[in-house]
Amino acid sequence: RGPRPVRADEMARSAGKGERPREEDLDTETLEITEDDAAFIMGKGGKTKAKLMRVSQCEIDLLDGELVLEFTGTSQQRRRAMRYAKCVMAQRVGAVTINDEDVEEDCTVVSVPQEATGFVTGRGGNFLRTLEDEYGTLMFFADQDGVERHEEFVDLMIFGERPGRRAAQLAVMSAIENKVPGNFSEEWKKTGATFESKADLVGDWGTSTTELSQPELSYAIGAHGKTRKKLGRASGCVVQYVGNVVFMSGTKREREHAKDYLKWLLDRLEGSMAIDTNRRDDVTVLEVPMDCVGYVTGRSRETLGLVEETFGTLMFFLGYKTEGHETEKLAIFGPLRARIGAKLMVMSAVERKTKGYFTHDLVDEKTKTKGFDTDRLTLDPEDMAYASGKEGSTRKKIAAASGAYLEFVGHMAFIAGDEKERRRCRDYLGWLLEQKDGELSTDIRSRTDVTEVDISEEDIAWLLGSGLGEMRQIEQESHTFCCVMHGDDGMPQILICGHEEGTVHSETGRLKAERLFKNLMREHARGGGG
Repeated sequence: RGPRPVRADEMARSAGKGERPREEDLDTETLEITEDDAAFIMGKGGKTKAKLMRVSQCEIDLLDGELVLEFTGTSQQRRRAMRYAKCVMAQRVGAVTINDEDVEEDCTVVSVPQEATGFVTGRGGNFLRTLEDEYGTLMFFADQDGVERHEEFVDLMIFGERPGRRAAQLAVMSAIENKVPGNFSEEWKKTGATFESKADLVGDWGTSTTELSQPELSYAIGAHGKTRKKLGRASGCVVQYVGNVVFMSGTKREREHAKDYLKWLLDRLEGSMAIDTNRRDDVTVLEVPMDCVGYVTGRSRETLGLVEETFGTLMFFLGYKTEGHETEKLAIFGPLRARIGAKLMVMSAVERKTKGYFTHDLVDEKTKTKGFDTDRLTLDPEDMAYASGKEGSTRKKIAAASGAYLEFVGHMAFIAGDEKERRRCRDYLGWLLEQKDGELSTDIRSRTDVTEVDISEEDIAWLLGSGLGEMRQIEQESHTFCCVMHGDDGMPQILICGHEEGTVHSETGRLKAERLFKNLMREHARGGGG
């Protein structure tokens, strides 16, 4: 018996990708729960609630002193969050049953053979939890109301946005295929099935497939799946291997890019690769001095591979040299921001090998472009060393907090991002250097990227002394940049700087950093810190 059809529907995003819903579209609903349900909904360290918020994009609060969940968001966000919460609570007491309405909106159902359920679940549910974290989904086994149960299969429900659901679905299909060879690939060979419903094929979204030989498959997966992940990030496509069949799901443009990149990777395996970069808008070409090509590539391509993994690009030396054989062209494929980040990282490496190669005739530049562009700023060696930090840790911190790319190429700082990101990065870099030379003094009253935390002089002394490592850990964990300043009243403050506000339960952001600082100060006051 072949696999049953997978059901999935397009998730209409109420606020658009990356956009906040309008204030007038927000409302609040409540749901009364039991004490046992409250503990189950929160999960260890609030992780379950945070997951529900991430998948539904709805704010969820357990009201203090009450057994009431409060949901704040758009109508669609509240509906989904309440449904997810009810499903999670149902798991506490037994089997979960999903009705047609639940499945039709934002759910993909995968029929898992009984002999593969333990493999798919993982020890203690670890495999499913890993997929939830990686793809922003909610996953659990459940029955479908009105659908006859089959002894050979159990249904796995995957809730979330379409790309995340598809990625999680294909990862589960890959795991099943490893445990039950032919479960999906045989059906694909017979019918060309891609195991997604017509309702999910909105716009030019679709799936392209092709079969690979075993040597090709091993190469295309890469060690620990690194090559597959780079292929997916560079193309924007969901890429997964189910048996020897590669599934590429995304828009038509994303799929075309994924197919090109996969072909070039396999051509490289054969030793002959011809890439025409003309008239392509997904490539940046950088000329690298011949005596730096080996340095940039690294042993067994290790250095170039690190750049690819850092930014989500694919990079190929094109194999033909410029006139006079002084340079070789490096093609960088992927989204624009990723390409520029990778380019700057390679430029930095070249400058370490051949000082002044890119920067000898460059001057400082502050661009006026509102969109993505690059600024340049000259730093003296002492300031650059301080702003770089150990193994580039300070530079990376400023970049993460500002949302811009910050790379040091020779004696110059290159700042790439949109207008707001570049301005934040310049400001944070300036504050860092100002704090190095003395006390920071700046007007933050109109800033929306700074959270102030009042703190005592005693705690400041501890933080900047034996507690400095704790503060650096908070910055790293929350993707923020923190500095100290005295306010208008003369009292010290920690300034938590970052483009992401987040929530107290989010993985990153200023509010998380604020919570961690307050917890740290309480622990220090009790004698547990320092």
